[in-house]
Amino acid sequence: MEPIRTCVGCRQRDSMKRLHKVVSLNGSFLVDTERKLPGRGAWVHQNCVDLALDRKGLTRALGESNSESIKTWLRNQAENMADTK
Repeated sequence: MEPIRTCVGCRQRDSMKRLHKVVSLNGSFLVDTERKLPGRGAWVHQNCVDLALDRKGLTRALGESNSESIKTWLRNQAENMADTK
């Protein structure tokens, strides 16, 4: 039986394999591809990131009071992914 987690964007429960884990670790944010990093984490579907930001799900789950820092980090992640293509 696969572990089930809840997406902080759409609030739907799903398999860990279908969700991305975002971790707040030592004041920075990381996408935990191995799903093994310590620290506060949030689970989100790839297409629910904007919804998670609008509903402040990522902010709440990561214990971060400044949602702008999360938005800036996500924007940088998107730009880095576009540059590697």
